[in-house]
Amino acid sequence: MKTKSIILAISLLVLIMIGGCEVMDEITETPEEKHAREAYVSVNDYTGEEKDLPDGQRNDPIAKEKFDEIAEATQKFFLEEYKTEVIVHNAVGAKHGIMVFVESPNEPKFHTFAMMPVDAIEEKIFPDDIWTVEMQVEQALYGGLLVMVMEEEFASLDQYFEEFKKNFPVTGLPQTAINNVKSSGYTTPYYFIQTMSMREEFDQLIEPYFDNPNISNRELKEYFDVSSYNPEDFSLVINLYMNEPNSEPDDVIFEQLLEDIKYLDVFPKGSYTVSLHDNNINKFSGMGHKDNTLIEGNIAPIIKN
Repeated sequence: MKTKSIILAISLLVLIMIGGCEVMDEITETPEEKHAREAYVSVNDYTGEEKDLPDGQRNDPIAKEKFDEIAEATQKFFLEEYKTEVIVHNAVGAKHGIMVFVESPNEPKFHTFAMMPVDAIEEKIFPDDIWTVEMQVEQALYGGLLVMVMEEEFASLDQYFEEFKKNFPVTGLPQTAINNVKSSGYTTPYYFIQTMSMREEFDQLIEPYFDNPNISNRELKEYFDVSSYNPEDFSLVINLYMNEPNSEPDDVIFEQLLEDIKYLDVFPKGSYTVSLHDNNINKFSGMGHKDNTLIEGNIAPIIKN
Protein backbone atom coordinates (compact mmCIF):
# COMPACT_ATOMS: atom_id res chain seq x y z
CA MET A 1 0.00 0.00 0.00
CA LYS A 2 2.81 2.35 0.89
CA THR A 3 4.57 1.54 -2.42
CA LYS A 4 1.42 2.40 -4.41
CA SER A 5 1.14 5.73 -2.61
CA ILE A 6 4.74 6.57 -3.48
CA ILE A 7 4.20 5.68 -7.17
CA LEU A 8 1.02 7.80 -7.26
CA ALA A 9 2.83 10.74 -5.70
CA ILE A 10 5.69 10.51 -8.19
CA SER A 11 3.21 10.32 -11.11
CA LEU A 12 1.41 13.44 -9.91
CA LEU A 13 4.73 15.25 -9.50
CA VAL A 14 5.74 14.38 -13.07
CA LEU A 15 2.41 15.64 -14.44
CA ILE A 16 2.78 18.90 -12.53
CA MET A 17 6.31 19.36 -13.81
CA ILE A 18 5.24 18.76 -17.44
CA GLY A 19 2.33 21.15 -17.11
CA GLY A 20 4.56 23.67 -15.44
CA CYS A 21 7.06 23.48 -18.31
CA GLU A 22 4.31 24.18 -20.82
CA VAL A 23 3.13 27.16 -18.80
CA MET A 24 6.69 28.43 -18.49
CA ASP A 25 7.16 28.12 -22.25
CA GLU A 26 4.09 30.29 -22.76
CA ILE A 27 5.26 32.81 -20.17
CA THR A 28 8.80 33.10 -21.56
CA GLU A 29 7.65 33.38 -25.21
CA THR A 30 8.23 36.92 -26.49
CA PRO A 31 5.56 38.78 -28.50
CA GLU A 32 7.83 38.49 -31.56
CA GLU A 33 8.13 34.71 -31.10
CA LYS A 34 4.38 34.35 -30.66
CA HIS A 35 3.73 36.41 -33.80
CA ALA A 36 6.20 34.31 -35.80
CA ARG A 37 4.63 31.09 -34.57
CA GLU A 38 1.10 32.20 -35.40
CA ALA A 39 1.68 34.16 -38.62
CA TYR A 40 4.41 32.29 -40.51
CA VAL A 41 4.32 28.97 -42.34
CA SER A 42 6.73 27.18 -44.64
CA VAL A 43 6.41 28.53 -48.17
CA ASN A 44 6.37 24.89 -49.31
CA ASP A 45 2.97 24.45 -47.61
CA TYR A 46 1.56 27.90 -48.33
CA THR A 47 -1.71 28.01 -50.30
CA GLY A 48 -2.94 31.54 -49.61
CA GLU A 49 -6.21 30.27 -48.19
CA GLU A 50 -5.70 32.26 -44.99
CA LYS A 51 -5.33 35.59 -46.79
CA ASP A 52 -6.56 38.31 -44.45
CA LEU A 53 -7.48 41.89 -45.34
CA PRO A 54 -7.80 44.73 -42.80
CA ASP A 55 -11.30 44.88 -41.27
CA GLY A 56 -12.53 42.21 -43.64
CA GLN A 57 -13.72 39.68 -41.08
CA ARG A 58 -17.35 40.79 -41.30
CA ASN A 59 -17.56 40.29 -45.07
CA ASP A 60 -15.41 37.17 -45.32
CA PRO A 61 -18.23 34.67 -44.53
CA ILE A 62 -20.35 36.29 -47.25
CA ALA A 63 -17.49 35.92 -49.73
CA LYS A 64 -17.24 32.21 -48.98
CA GLU A 65 -20.98 31.57 -48.96
CA LYS A 66 -21.68 33.38 -52.25
CA PHE A 67 -18.48 32.43 -54.06
CA ASP A 68 -20.18 30.81 -57.07
CA GLU A 69 -22.36 33.86 -57.67
CA ILE A 70 -19.37 36.17 -57.23
CA ALA A 71 -17.29 34.13 -59.67
CA GLU A 72 -19.96 34.08 -62.36
CA ALA A 73 -20.53 37.83 -62.14
CA THR A 74 -16.80 38.61 -62.15
CA GLN A 75 -16.13 36.47 -65.23
CA LYS A 76 -18.94 38.25 -67.06
CA PHE A 77 -17.57 41.63 -65.97
CA PHE A 78 -14.08 40.95 -67.33
CA LEU A 79 -15.44 39.71 -70.65
CA GLU A 80 -17.57 42.82 -71.09
CA GLU A 81 -15.12 45.41 -69.79
CA TYR A 82 -11.74 43.98 -70.88
CA LYS A 83 -12.62 41.36 -73.53
CA THR A 84 -10.68 38.84 -71.43
CA GLU A 85 -11.62 35.45 -70.02
CA VAL A 86 -10.60 34.95 -66.39
CA ILE A 87 -10.68 32.26 -63.75
CA VAL A 88 -11.86 33.34 -60.30
CA HIS A 89 -9.66 31.65 -57.72
CA ASN A 90 -10.52 33.36 -54.45
CA ALA A 91 -12.83 35.89 -52.79
CA VAL A 92 -11.79 37.55 -49.53
CA GLY A 93 -13.72 39.90 -47.27
CA ALA A 94 -12.45 43.49 -47.24
CA LYS A 95 -13.55 46.52 -45.20
CA HIS A 96 -16.05 47.84 -47.74
CA GLY A 97 -16.67 44.82 -49.93
CA ILE A 98 -15.19 41.60 -51.25
CA MET A 99 -11.84 41.39 -53.04
CA VAL A 100 -12.00 38.91 -55.93
CA PHE A 101 -8.71 37.41 -57.14
CA VAL A 102 -8.64 36.41 -60.80
CA GLU A 103 -6.25 34.93 -63.35
CA SER A 104 -6.15 35.26 -67.11
CA PRO A 105 -5.08 31.70 -68.04
CA ASN A 106 -4.61 32.48 -71.72
CA GLU A 107 -2.32 35.03 -73.35
CA PRO A 108 -1.97 37.71 -72.26
CA LYS A 109 -1.48 36.05 -68.88
CA PHE A 110 -1.82 37.99 -65.63
CA HIS A 111 -3.27 38.03 -62.11
CA THR A 112 -5.36 40.93 -60.81
CA PHE A 113 -8.47 41.64 -58.72
CA ALA A 114 -11.90 43.24 -58.75
CA MET A 115 -14.13 44.50 -55.93
CA MET A 116 -17.64 43.27 -55.25
CA PRO A 117 -19.85 45.64 -53.20
CA VAL A 118 -21.66 44.04 -50.27
CA ASP A 119 -24.28 44.86 -47.67
CA ALA A 120 -22.94 43.11 -44.59
CA ILE A 121 -26.12 43.66 -42.55
CA GLU A 122 -28.40 42.16 -45.19
CA GLU A 123 -25.66 39.73 -46.33
CA LYS A 124 -26.24 40.80 -49.93
CA ILE A 125 -23.79 41.24 -52.80
CA PHE A 126 -24.26 43.51 -55.81
CA PRO A 127 -23.03 41.70 -58.95
CA ASP A 128 -24.04 44.56 -61.27
CA ASP A 129 -21.79 47.02 -59.41
CA ILE A 130 -18.41 45.28 -59.62
CA TRP A 131 -15.56 47.76 -59.95
CA THR A 132 -11.79 47.81 -60.37
CA VAL A 133 -9.09 50.22 -59.29
CA GLU A 134 -8.31 52.72 -62.05
CA MET A 135 -5.75 51.28 -64.51
CA GLN A 136 -5.08 48.24 -62.31
CA VAL A 137 -6.42 45.71 -64.79
CA GLU A 138 -5.13 47.62 -67.81
CA GLN A 139 -1.61 47.61 -66.40
CA ALA A 140 -1.84 43.89 -65.60
CA LEU A 141 -3.06 43.22 -69.12
CA TYR A 142 -0.31 45.39 -70.57
CA GLY A 143 2.33 43.42 -68.67
CA GLY A 144 1.01 40.20 -70.15
CA LEU A 145 1.17 41.74 -73.62
CA LEU A 146 4.80 42.79 -73.07
CA VAL A 147 5.67 39.21 -72.16
CA MET A 148 4.08 38.06 -75.40
CA VAL A 149 6.21 40.55 -77.35
CA MET A 150 9.39 39.49 -75.51
CA GLU A 151 8.54 35.79 -75.44
CA GLU A 152 12.10 34.60 -76.06
CA GLU A 153 13.64 36.75 -73.32
CA PHE A 154 11.05 35.67 -70.75
CA ALA A 155 11.36 32.04 -71.77
CA SER A 156 15.10 32.34 -71.05
CA LEU A 157 14.38 33.89 -67.65
CA ASP A 158 11.90 31.14 -66.75
CA GLN A 159 14.30 28.41 -67.86
CA TYR A 160 17.08 30.01 -65.83
CA PHE A 161 15.08 29.83 -62.60
CA GLU A 162 14.12 26.21 -63.20
CA GLU A 163 17.81 25.33 -63.64
CA PHE A 164 18.86 27.47 -60.68
CA LYS A 165 16.36 25.63 -58.49
CA LYS A 166 17.91 22.31 -59.53
CA ASN A 167 21.42 23.48 -58.63
CA PHE A 168 20.66 25.28 -55.37
CA PRO A 169 18.27 24.58 -52.46
CA VAL A 170 15.81 27.36 -53.31
CA THR A 171 12.19 27.48 -54.38
CA GLY A 172 9.52 29.91 -55.48
CA LEU A 173 5.96 30.69 -54.49
CA PRO A 174 3.54 27.79 -55.13
CA GLN A 175 1.20 28.36 -58.06
CA THR A 176 -1.82 27.75 -55.84
CA ALA A 177 -0.77 30.62 -53.59
CA ILE A 178 -0.22 32.91 -56.58
CA ASN A 179 -3.73 32.16 -57.79
CA ASN A 180 -5.30 32.75 -54.38
CA VAL A 181 -3.58 35.94 -53.20
CA LYS A 182 -1.55 37.68 -55.91
CA SER A 183 -2.85 40.57 -57.98
CA SER A 184 0.47 41.91 -59.24
CA GLY A 185 -0.13 41.47 -62.97
CA TYR A 186 2.14 39.04 -64.81
CA THR A 187 3.35 36.77 -62.00
CA THR A 188 5.35 33.54 -61.89
CA PRO A 189 6.59 31.54 -58.87
CA TYR A 190 9.88 33.47 -59.06
CA TYR A 191 9.08 37.02 -60.13
CA PHE A 192 6.47 39.57 -61.18
CA ILE A 193 6.71 42.62 -63.41
CA GLN A 194 5.65 46.25 -63.00
CA THR A 195 4.93 48.53 -65.93
CA MET A 196 3.45 51.69 -64.40
CA SER A 197 6.34 53.87 -65.62
CA MET A 198 5.95 52.78 -69.27
CA ARG A 199 3.29 55.38 -70.05
CA GLU A 200 4.36 56.27 -73.57
CA GLU A 201 4.43 52.64 -74.71
CA PHE A 202 1.12 51.67 -73.08
CA ASP A 203 -1.21 52.56 -75.97
CA GLN A 204 1.04 50.85 -78.50
CA LEU A 205 -0.07 47.45 -77.22
CA ILE A 206 -3.30 47.94 -75.29
CA GLU A 207 -5.24 49.45 -78.18
CA PRO A 208 -4.42 46.67 -80.69
CA TYR A 209 -5.44 44.11 -78.06
CA PHE A 210 -8.83 45.71 -77.42
CA ASP A 211 -9.34 45.92 -81.18
CA ASN A 212 -8.51 42.22 -81.50
CA PRO A 213 -8.30 40.14 -78.27
CA ASN A 214 -7.07 37.19 -80.33
CA ILE A 215 -4.04 39.09 -81.61
CA SER A 216 -0.92 36.93 -81.97
CA ASN A 217 2.61 37.45 -80.66
CA ARG A 218 3.83 38.10 -84.18
CA GLU A 219 1.17 40.74 -84.79
CA LEU A 220 1.88 42.46 -81.46
CA LYS A 221 5.55 42.81 -82.36
CA GLU A 222 4.54 45.02 -85.28
CA TYR A 223 3.26 47.60 -82.81
CA PHE A 224 6.12 47.59 -80.30
CA ASP A 225 9.86 48.07 -80.73
CA VAL A 226 11.57 46.08 -77.95
CA SER A 227 14.79 48.06 -78.35
CA SER A 228 13.10 51.42 -77.79
CA TYR A 229 11.86 51.36 -74.20
CA ASN A 230 13.84 52.68 -71.22
CA PRO A 231 14.90 49.71 -69.03
CA GLU A 232 14.58 51.88 -65.93
CA ASP A 233 10.82 52.07 -66.56
CA PHE A 234 10.29 48.30 -66.64
CA SER A 235 10.61 46.59 -63.23
CA LEU A 236 11.17 42.89 -62.59
CA VAL A 237 10.85 41.89 -58.93
CA ILE A 238 12.45 38.54 -58.05
CA ASN A 239 11.61 36.63 -54.87
CA LEU A 240 13.21 33.28 -54.05
CA TYR A 241 12.94 31.25 -50.83
CA MET A 242 15.23 28.74 -49.18
CA ASN A 243 13.77 25.31 -49.83
CA GLU A 244 14.46 23.73 -46.44
CA PRO A 245 12.52 24.70 -43.28
CA ASN A 246 14.52 26.57 -40.63
CA SER A 247 17.25 27.50 -43.14
CA GLU A 248 18.57 31.07 -43.28
CA PRO A 249 19.06 32.92 -46.59
CA ASP A 250 22.42 31.82 -48.00
CA ASP A 251 24.93 34.54 -48.95
CA VAL A 252 26.74 32.34 -51.48
CA ILE A 253 23.52 31.46 -53.28
CA PHE A 254 22.44 35.09 -53.23
CA GLU A 255 25.73 36.32 -54.72
CA GLN A 256 25.50 33.72 -57.50
CA LEU A 257 21.96 34.83 -58.26
CA LEU A 258 23.01 38.49 -58.42
CA GLU A 259 25.95 37.73 -60.68
CA ASP A 260 23.74 35.81 -63.10
CA ILE A 261 21.09 38.51 -63.22
CA LYS A 262 23.69 41.21 -63.80
CA TYR A 263 25.77 39.51 -66.48
CA LEU A 264 23.67 37.00 -68.42
CA ASP A 265 22.49 38.82 -71.54
CA VAL A 266 19.49 36.67 -72.51
CA PHE A 267 17.04 38.17 -70.03
CA PRO A 268 14.58 41.05 -70.65
CA LYS A 269 16.15 44.45 -70.27
CA GLY A 270 14.79 46.21 -67.25
CA SER A 271 15.19 47.30 -63.65
CA TYR A 272 15.69 44.28 -61.37
CA THR A 273 15.14 43.87 -57.64
CA VAL A 274 16.29 40.56 -56.15
CA SER A 275 15.33 39.06 -52.76
CA LEU A 276 16.25 35.77 -51.11
CA HIS A 277 14.10 34.84 -48.11
CA ASP A 278 14.26 32.08 -45.55
CA ASN A 279 11.66 29.30 -45.85
CA ASN A 280 8.85 31.15 -44.08
CA ILE A 281 6.07 33.34 -45.45
CA ASN A 282 3.40 35.34 -43.67
CA LYS A 283 0.22 33.33 -44.23
CA PHE A 284 -2.03 36.35 -43.75
CA SER A 285 -0.26 38.90 -45.97
CA GLY A 286 1.46 36.53 -48.40
CA MET A 287 4.78 38.37 -47.94
CA GLY A 288 8.18 36.78 -47.36
CA HIS A 289 10.25 39.85 -46.44
CA LYS A 290 11.71 39.77 -42.93
CA ASP A 291 14.75 41.17 -41.12
CA ASN A 292 16.96 38.35 -42.42
CA THR A 293 15.93 38.71 -46.09
CA LEU A 294 18.83 39.34 -48.47
CA ILE A 295 17.87 42.04 -50.95
CA GLU A 296 19.57 43.94 -53.75
CA GLY A 297 18.07 46.64 -55.92
CA ASN A 298 15.47 47.99 -53.51
CA ILE A 299 17.17 51.39 -53.33
CA ALA A 300 19.31 51.26 -56.47
CA PRO A 301 17.87 48.69 -58.90
CA ILE A 302 20.02 46.46 -61.08
CA ILE A 303 19.69 47.92 -64.58
CA LYS A 304 20.01 45.57 -67.55
CA ASN A 305 20.31 47.38 -70.88
